[in-house]
Amino acid sequence: MKRIALLLAFSATFLLGACGGESKLPNPTGKASVSAVNAIYGSPSINFQIEERSLGSVAYKSTTVAANYDDLEYNFNFDVLLADGNAATRIIRQSIDLIADQQYTLLAGGTLTAPTLTIWETAIREFTDTDTVFQARFAHTSVTLGNIDVYFASAGVAPVLGDQVATLSLNDISAPLDFEAGDYVVTLTSSGDPADILFQSQASTILSRTKLIITPFDGDANDTSPIVVRGLGENGGAITFHDPLYPSTLQFLHAARDLGISDVYDDEALTSQVLANHDHTQLTADMPLTAGEYNYFYTPAGDTAAVTLTTTIGISNGAHFRVIAIGTGGVYTTTNIALDRRSITTAAKLNVFNSSSNFDFTNLYVVNAGETIEGVAPFRVGLISRAFNPSFALRAGSFDVYLTSFTDPAIIAGPYRLDAAIGDVIDMVIFDTADTAVLDIVVFPVP
Repeated sequence: MKRIALLLAFSATFLLGACGGESKLPNPTGKASVSAVNAIYGSPSINFQIEERSLGSVAYKSTTVAANYDDLEYNFNFDVLLADGNAATRIIRQSIDLIADQQYTLLAGGTLTAPTLTIWETAIREFTDTDTVFQARFAHTSVTLGNIDVYFASAGVAPVLGDQVATLSLNDISAPLDFEAGDYVVTLTSSGDPADILFQSQASTILSRTKLIITPFDGDANDTSPIVVRGLGENGGAITFHDPLYPSTLQFLHAARDLGISDVYDDEALTSQVLANHDHTQLTADMPLTAGEYNYFYTPAGDTAAVTLTTTIGISNGAHFRVIAIGTGGVYTTTNIALDRRSITTAAKLNVFNSSSNFDFTNLYVVNAGETIEGVAPFRVGLISRAFNPSFALRAGSFDVYLTSFTDPAIIAGPYRLDAAIGDVIDMVIFDTADTAVLDIVVFPVP
């Protein structure tokens, strides 16, 4: 009994001491803002974390949403799934003691095997409802460009030495500058030589009370231009400043088996033909187009008496697009998609489009070459037909591909032999055949 009384007395003393003394916990005085930018060419999306808590997945040429945290010290991490890895690998870890009212941008650069981290810091800018300006900082995140001068002006204003808003080396960023809302052209030149224009955009509209980091990246296969300049916003979005020397592209894919051989026109009067004798499973080459909205009209080949299909697609600057004719039984439409051709250094990328009108959902199996699917879980369950599906990462190797319906284990396509290497981008399309119970698998070469 005495022992219990002593223990209770000790516990009470400890609690009183803990309550009566000063707290050892840190005492925040304000908030700081934190975001991340991915400038690692060829990387997949990277998971940005604070103390093992995700702040978002950030793709190449992109930024996370700015997050506000107490002005304390934190560990920030960048994790990625490397080639043939079963778990995420930490490529960057950095401790930062945040200061209140400061904005921190963590720039991941270099390569996945030799990453670098640059921390950009500036005071948080607050706008009033009556402000008519926006804030811009100019940065340099393109490995292929040397030192650059950045010009930021209205359309038609030629770069003149001394008018540049920044002179930058790789991973540099300028001090923030205010500009009146309006239309602006970004021009990059070699440092000290305004006549050596490396990039010049068309005019883009920037709204008031916007905060942007305007920076060039090296273009990848999803871009038509070698340099891409983006204005990264604290909301995670971006403005792309497009170089008009590099138009977008459009392909047409015929995936409606009973639509028949078709001609395609871009005017309702059917006087401007853009495609002739377009047949089932046929994919056209890239056709250059400026940004805008386009209407297309399908007719039977050589016959303009009836329009069998119409579609409208919006083309954005500097990217690749595809119009896919789908449907059956006289009911036809299109699925219009932006293409994903970007290669990554950690895996092969498998893009699959199921155009079938006979199977709304299919299970996709990818097994080692020579193996069966018996007792194997599907690689992708319920692949949606006639709709965009995200890319899948695939390790290097030789595989056999099979399809079954979502509800029946019977094989309806395959085996299709697929050889994949790290960095490959595989463009796979599933088509109906004359046998309504069988599908066909086709892989198209990626330009």
